[in-house]
This record gives sequence, structure tokens and C-alpha cells, in this order.
Amino acid sequence: MSMAKHDASSSIDAVENAIDGEVQNAMETVSDFIHVDNEGGFKSSLAALLRRIPKKAWFLMGLGVAGIIVTNGNIGNVKGHRKVLNIGSRITNLFAKGGNRLRKNRHPSICHYVQLKPDVYHFEDALYKRKFCAQDSFDVEKKITGFGSPDWENSHEPAIKTAPVLVKLRKAGATCIGKTIMDEMGFCLLGANRWLGTPENPFSTSRICGGSSSGAAVSVGSKVVDFAIGIDTVGDVRVPAACCGVLGFRSSHGAISLEGTIPVASSFDAVGWFARNAGLLRLVGRQLCPHVVMDGKGPKRFYMAHDVFKLSAVSHLRTADVLARSVQRTVGRHTLCNLNFIEYLEDHAPAIQTFKKELERMGLDSSQYTALDVLRESMLLFQRHEFKGNHGEWIAKAKPYLTRTVESRVHKAVLLPDSEALRVIAIQVREEISSLMNNLLKNDAILVVPALPSLPPKSAAVSNELETFEYKTQALMSLSSLSRCCQVMASRIVFKAVRETEVVIPVGRNELPISVSLLARNGADLLLLETVMLLHTTIQQEVLKKPIWNFCTNTEHTSVFKCKKEPSWKVCHTRSFLGSP
Repeated sequence: MSMAKHDASSSIDAVENAIDGEVQNAMETVSDFIHVDNEGGFKSSLAALLRRIPKKAWFLMGLGVAGIIVTNGNIGNVKGHRKVLNIGSRITNLFAKGGNRLRKNRHPSICHYVQLKPDVYHFEDALYKRKFCAQDSFDVEKKITGFGSPDWENSHEPAIKTAPVLVKLRKAGATCIGKTIMDEMGFCLLGANRWLGTPENPFSTSRICGGSSSGAAVSVGSKVVDFAIGIDTVGDVRVPAACCGVLGFRSSHGAISLEGTIPVASSFDAVGWFARNAGLLRLVGRQLCPHVVMDGKGPKRFYMAHDVFKLSAVSHLRTADVLARSVQRTVGRHTLCNLNFIEYLEDHAPAIQTFKKELERMGLDSSQYTALDVLRESMLLFQRHEFKGNHGEWIAKAKPYLTRTVESRVHKAVLLPDSEALRVIAIQVREEISSLMNNLLKNDAILVVPALPSLPPKSAAVSNELETFEYKTQALMSLSSLSRCCQVMASRIVFKAVRETEVVIPVGRNELPISVSLLARNGADLLLLETVMLLHTTIQQEVLKKPIWNFCTNTEHTSVFKCKKEPSWKVCHTRSFLGSP
């Protein structure tokens, strides 16, 4: 009997040592397989799979292995049972440590890790060994496109092929390492996601990062990747770029194919991308828009939207004046012009007044509406209508669980009836604004407007404050979305020194990015990218200088001229942007 017990004990020890060794080898193999580089990007999607397994699952797996050993081993003594349970506990701890390690290495901006590498690296490739992420609305072959919603992910099949945009970037030498977190169904500009987590603003963790391409902007701002791409509908790329202090570009509507993406509002959806420096922003644009050419050599006129800057809570001394001094240094003072933009819209777009009258007829007070407010309401009307056409049937059938803010917007889009009369007028508004913007910005002209109506609000702000910020932001975003122009957010808070050192300049009591926004006509994408490349360095340098002149009023003109074709334009040279004459 004692000999049998001794043999059983020896067998248990052998099993324990064997399992212990195998588990250790397995964990080392996994660790090597998912090696993490300096910028935090995983080199295998296995990391994402293991990371998503909760701790309780690791514990149950350990108990399961121990149970199998007990069942198959036919061990009948208490001491043997304790030893086997000890083996199970050790297995559980080892796997739990592995799970914790994976979670520790996971960057909060990325929801799914993928590997889209070029077939062969060539040193002459434009994006040679550059890393990028894509918003989770781009298809990747054999992967489910999550669209920011677990319910969507669970009810859809894997993609048949990869989106052409991703293929184009891969052929240019870039590697896609993951898909980033986004607001659910791309229907919010605040950057929050209840299910996948909310990425933290890399400049100020207490402030919102903006949405819906929140994860893409954060991954660039945190230096996880070199650049990232997303879909901009009503500011989904521009807003996060301005909030996170990176460059963000929205391409002209229709300039880049949207094949292999999930639509939100097809008439507004456009591909956009993020980068930390203007050179890479332009380089990515040249790969995505190879068919777009520049008509001229560079920007010939900058229209400063004087009255729009007055509506912003951010001081014009930190935005318009900084850009104007940069333009004076690089292009010349003669290119700067002041424009009462809101008045210009109201004078040349009669459909704006018709829209306001229709709102009054419906019992809504529009007496305080400016032209930008009408543009926002028109844009949201189209967005809701097209979103309902794209996803209304699925929402009614799946009844997905959504974040409260997204749920209220989806409810308005899907359940509330449309006003056909108002939508017809909104079509006229869009046509007139598109024509006006393209005429204003022809001959290589650039329109300068505020990027945001205020500093990014705090994440813990009350819902009314967040809604007000989003509401005002949508008015600024509607210019590009309705007119289908291209637009860029130029961050000016990060100063690039000779050694590529970043210096964050305090604004008030917080260290926050402040941006200005530039618009060019539809199809002038390369012109706008070249303009950013031209101005970005001097913008960063002007940040360190104190402004000399206050923002001008309508009477502070050094000279006034009127365009023959548009005699009602209130355009002038102004010394307030430029310093002493």
C-alpha cells in the first residue's frame, strides 16, 4: 500500500512539473509572439484575443484543467487531490498574470489589433515602415467591422475584403496595426464609448478628446502610430484633431473612395486623416489623392472670417492673429483680407431666410438664428434622414443598447418623422452654400475660421454643457460638410524645436491645444495640404510671440476695396492681424 501511495505521489509530482513547464513555455511563447515595440503597437492580433478574455475566464480555465486531471488520473487520496488543486491554482495564476500583462500593454485608443503589412518593403515607398490605425468603420478582410457597437459586431459577418483606402496605404509601405475606438455608430462628437471605453485626451486627461474618431486622434497624439484615418461626416475627424492637438484633414467629398466603409450619412461622409506634422499629413494626402492636381503654385488670398471669430470663446489673439502673422511672414501681407462671412452668407443665400420662415411656421423660434445656425440645422436634417435610410431597419430589428447621448440622437433620426417641406428647403440651402463657397474660394483662396467655439470641455462636465459645446461645434463644421469643401485643423500649441522637442504652451491655467481651421474649395485638397505645410512651422513659432494689435472692428481698416463681381463683399486689408503698417 505504501509503495502504491509513493508511486501515486511521484506521478502527481511528475504531472505537476510537466504542466508547470508547459505553461511557462506557453506563456513565454505568447510573450515573444506579441512582442511590444517602443510605441506600444502589438505585432499580433492574438494579443487582442487574449486581452479580451476576463480574469474570471482565466480562473475557470485553470479549474477546468485541474478537473480534467482529477477525472482522468483516478486519484483517490486527499493528499493527491490537494496536489492537483495546487496545480490548477498555479495554472490559473500563470494565465492570469499573462492576461494582466496583455491588458497592461494594450493602448486604450485601440479596440482591435490587426496586421496589414506590405507584401514587400521597398525603401523608396512613400510611407516606408510608417504605422497607422484606422477607425473601426473600415473593413478588414476576415474581420468584423465593429462600428463602435458590440451589438453591431455581434450581428454582422466578417468583411469579405479590405477597404481600398487601407490597401492603397499598405501598397505605399505603411502598416496598419489596429482599429480604433469610435463613438457608437459615428453619431456623436464627444468621443465617449460606454462599451469599449473612452480614450483619454493626450494633452489633458480631464478634457474630452472629441469624436467620433476619438481613438484615431488619441493614437496619433499619444505617438502610438505615425498617422491614422477616419470618416468625417459632421466633424468626426476635425473635432478630435482640434481637441487632441494634432493636425486633422477632411478631404473633399467624393475625392477618395468610401468603398469598404460603413456609411453614416452618404452625402457628407468623407475620408479624413490625422498626423503630428504637416509633412506626413501632406504625404498621406498624396497617396490617397494621386489624381488631384494643383492649378497654381500656392494660396493667393486668405479670407479671415472676422465675425465668426467674434463668436468664439477662445481669444482671437491666440488664433486669428497668430495665423495672420504667420501668413505675413510666409506669403505676404497683401494676401490677407477681412470678411464679414455671416453677413455675406445671408446676403447671397436667400434659402437661409426661407428656412427660418419655415421654422417659424412650424412653431419654432428662429429669431436668434444666424446663417451658421441654419447651416447646422440643414446639415443635421440630412444626417438624420440618411442615417435612418442606412441603418433604421437594423436598429428597429436589433434594438441595440446605446450610450444615452447617442441613443437620443438615434431616436430623433429613426423614430421622429421628417418635415418634407423643411428638407426641400434644406436642399436649396446646400446647393446655394456649395456654390457660394466654391465661388468665394476659387483662384486658390483660403477661408480661415475658428476650429472650435471654445476650449474642449471637461469630461466630467454636466450633460447640458457638453450638448451646448457639440451644438455650437456643429455650426462651424457645417461649412465644409454642406459645401463639400476640404478642411484642415491646424494645431498651434505644440512648438517643434530643432531637436524635434515638444513644448506645450500654457493657455490660462491649463495646457491645452488651440487650433485654427482652413478651408479650400472642393477639389483643392493638395492646395490646402501645401498651405498647411507652408504655414505650420511659422504658426508654431508665432505662438511664443505676444500679439501687438487687438482684433479689428469694421472701422479699423487701412484700406477698403470692393470686388467688381461681388460688390457687397466687405473685404479689406487690416492692420490688426499684421502689426504696424
